[in-house]
Amino acid sequence: MPLLPNAAARPHKPRILLVPPPELPVPAVQGGAVETLVTHLIRENERRGCLDLLCASIPDPAAAEQAKALRHTRMLYVARPRGARRYWPLVFIERCFGIAAPYDPWYQKVQLSLALELPPPDLIVAEGGNLTQCSAISRMFGRGRCLAHLHGQTACSHTMDDIYGGVLALSEFIRDDYLKTSSLDRQHAYILHNCINTARFTPGAPDAALRASLGFAPEDFVVLFCGRLEPDKGIHKLLEAMAAVDDARCKLLIVGSPFFGRTQSSPFLRKLEQQAHALGDRVRFTGYVPNENLPDYYRLADLVCVPTLVEEAAGLVAVEAMGCGRPVLATRSGGMPEYLQGSQAILVDRGPELAAQLSWAIRMLHEHPDLCAQMGAAGARAAQRFSTAAFYETFLHIVYDFLGLGPVPEPDAGGAP
Repeated sequence: MPLLPNAAARPHKPRILLVPPPELPVPAVQGGAVETLVTHLIRENERRGCLDLLCASIPDPAAAEQAKALRHTRMLYVARPRGARRYWPLVFIERCFGIAAPYDPWYQKVQLSLALELPPPDLIVAEGGNLTQCSAISRMFGRGRCLAHLHGQTACSHTMDDIYGGVLALSEFIRDDYLKTSSLDRQHAYILHNCINTARFTPGAPDAALRASLGFAPEDFVVLFCGRLEPDKGIHKLLEAMAAVDDARCKLLIVGSPFFGRTQSSPFLRKLEQQAHALGDRVRFTGYVPNENLPDYYRLADLVCVPTLVEEAAGLVAVEAMGCGRPVLATRSGGMPEYLQGSQAILVDRGPELAAQLSWAIRMLHEHPDLCAQMGAAGARAAQRFSTAAFYETFLHIVYDFLGLGPVPEPDAGGAP
């Protein structure tokens, strides 16, 4: 039974609440893959105006300043309660028995904020994080109004099936893996591919001044790693591979920090710096770089490597690199083959021989610049499938389908349904 009237008689646009985890703010002024995707959705809706959006977020002065200009989104800035965010005995119960408990007070505060919102949301989308935290919100509105956005590999449980009437998966790999342990009807397990700003991540001439400021000569072959500096991302294996490349002209640029714009140091980062010490000036660390500045770093690189050691849900770094016309070398993991399809990217297997495979591929691509150029051109074409416009359009159709509203209305002269 539809939650809203037929589209032709609907008194208002679908009202959607987005609930990202309470770690980084929205708009994404401190980075974060989930927060950046939510920001893309909000900004595209500012252009199209097809949805009435609510978005919960932790407070942040810079984010709040950006949000002032939003016309079709109302931000619910909810402060994190002081003290421990998790009551550990309940965490133990949840992990051992799959029983959800609303032990994070932030989500409870979001629920209280919703009680004051009129009209109430027609749909709640939990944007990653600990998805069982939305159990109280689901009880308030019903599972038929709740979607879980799976931003990574997620095992389902009876609790998850009780909370959500549908899921959004970043790739077929993520969807199929989730459905192995879920009773959810497959027609309510939607594919929503990640997106990038294809107007920003475009091919272009390298910034010679930036490249020189980082210590790279014109004849150097620069391999770029971009992402969080944590073991699962495989950066230590890439450093091992670079050490095996016996060519002083092959150099590595490491862009990123342990936790986006918030954390610039960690024990693992210190280990990486020690590992890189043996390579001398062949390695450069930049620390965190805001998303809007990343295209310049992609364009100055000759190759972008994504050496993930776990099942990567999608790999936005690879898509951003493709958009900038850079060849990609990545591990065969999760949804990566799906996203890299058509880009001529080189995929290598994870395992004990990973470093050796990476070093071989780096040497081979260094020796074949024509192949790098072909891969870059193919990637730039393939990246157009992941535009913010395509992401928004797919999200819009999913909303209408899940709520039983029928087809999405045709846009009027102003551009909105």
